[in-house]
Amino acid sequence: MAKKPEGRRRADVEINILESFELRSRRSIRESERKKQTRAARRAEKKAAKLDRKYFEKNPPSNPITAVSTLIPATPKVPFRKRGSVKNALVMAFNAGVIATVALPAYAFSPAVTAVSGITDASADAQTLNLIRETAVNYERGSYKMMSAEDILRMTNRNNYLSYKGLTALDYAQSPNYDRLTPEDILKVAQKYVGVPYVLGGELPTGLDCSGYTRLVFSEFGVLLPHSVIAQSYDPRVRRIPRSQARPGDLVIMTNLSHQGIYAGNNMFYHAPQRGDRVKLAPIFTDRYYFARVVND
Repeated sequence: MAKKPEGRRRADVEINILESFELRSRRSIRESERKKQTRAARRAEKKAAKLDRKYFEKNPPSNPITAVSTLIPATPKVPFRKRGSVKNALVMAFNAGVIATVALPAYAFSPAVTAVSGITDASADAQTLNLIRETAVNYERGSYKMMSAEDILRMTNRNNYLSYKGLTALDYAQSPNYDRLTPEDILKVAQKYVGVPYVLGGELPTGLDCSGYTRLVFSEFGVLLPHSVIAQSYDPRVRRIPRSQARPGDLVIMTNLSHQGIYAGNNMFYHAPQRGDRVKLAPIFTDRYYFARVVND
């Protein structure tokens, strides 16, 4: 099962977080200072204008013609709430809110978010969304909350996993599809599950984590491995071998027992990486690993 990063990888993550936090802090400080200076300049302008008005009220110009031609009477200030444009905007906003409330739940999720999550047809109109499959979202008119595409995708994957009714690793182990463990057949089964979404604790064809993936693959050969990287590494049917003897179909196990996959050759392996990802073929991303071969004695 996937664990939190450790060692140098964890230190790099912490440094990146601190650097981004420091950049945001500096940016917010600069913006705060800029706003503060702008407010101070506006207050100074208002104060100077007020002093000028008081001065001319006490000391009117000696030439009345000049005074009429040069001094412009102040325009009476209309309260903000009584301005016509403000009233029109408020009325339009109120009407839009009423229409949006009546239209729920059609607008509970935006079309872009629902298309990314996969629960609707991406080509559907916003008012005629066609659900592809049921979800566990309950709507109440006038009461709803926004969800990110990642949350919707995770919820959908979990629902699909829980609703699975097909064969499991235990079923395959009791009635295997293959009689012998050969590199070609192991890779054939490993490729079959490419694209399955990552589900923490998953060991079904609708959701897998790293050890659940290897457990499901080798169950088709009659070998039911435990659902744990640590437990698999100590299983008597999993035997550590030198790198020089490695071949496709062997297990790739990280030395800190945090992750594993199935070797495909050329420093590549099939694995279920992490939440939000899917089973895929990828380069082995670290040098801290060893090979192990599954045997069926």
